[in-house]
Amino acid sequence: MKYSRHLILAAAAACLIGTTAEAASLTFSLGVRETGTTAAIGADGGTANGIEWIDLDAHVVNLDGTWQQVTIDLNNPQSVTGFAGSTADGVLASGKGTIENIRIKNADGIGAAVRLFLDDLVHTDVTGNPTTLGWEGLTVGDEYIFQEPSFSGSTSASVAAGSRSAVTDSMAHTGTQSYQLDFQFVNNDPSKWIRLTTFSAASIAGGSPTIELDSTISFWVKGGIVPEPTTMALAGLGVLGLAACRRRK
Repeated sequence: MKYSRHLILAAAAACLIGTTAEAASLTFSLGVRETGTTAAIGADGGTANGIEWIDLDAHVVNLDGTWQQVTIDLNNPQSVTGFAGSTADGVLASGKGTIENIRIKNADGIGAAVRLFLDDLVHTDVTGNPTTLGWEGLTVGDEYIFQEPSFSGSTSASVAAGSRSAVTDSMAHTGTQSYQLDFQFVNNDPSKWIRLTTFSAASIAGGSPTIELDSTISFWVKGGIVPEPTTMALAGLGVLGLAACRRRK
């Protein structure tokens, strides 16, 4: 009987943790600002004019601990949706602009804390020439390109206090460094979203990076749910239960 009880407890813990990871996903979109800048690719392109969303909520990333690539073709977008500013009209301008934000939507209604890693942010022009705008070789702990998830006034009320972003050497898709994001939505409302902004007027290094508005922007994402203490305790009980089962066999 004790053997069966331990086995059931262990299985329940494994199922709970596995189901949580498998069910969770976020959607990603790109916000571009039509600044008309003449700056070099990756340089600060300013904050003038409106913001268009490209491929609004179209790119699903599962929080299963694997690296997944998001690729957004500005030359052939799935959709263009006006977001903010007088020039945001659902039609993407020509010339150059900037990456203003990555929109991260809580599509699956996640209420738990989330940790994401971004890596290999690449601008590829129409001739196929890539420019990497990533985090390799930067100072660990610094913010670069993107502000913390709660920074933007558009969505700060949707994000619990204590969010952070920083260069890290604890995880990487290629090389040895990436960009870590830690945040939690205030509730499990699937309409909540984060404006992960590059707003450079707040003096963030690498902010408002210039892009060509007919380029392809790609980046890799790896994420997972941060277990709550009770979940960790249950997982621990599950491990102990399995160990006890093995000892009795």
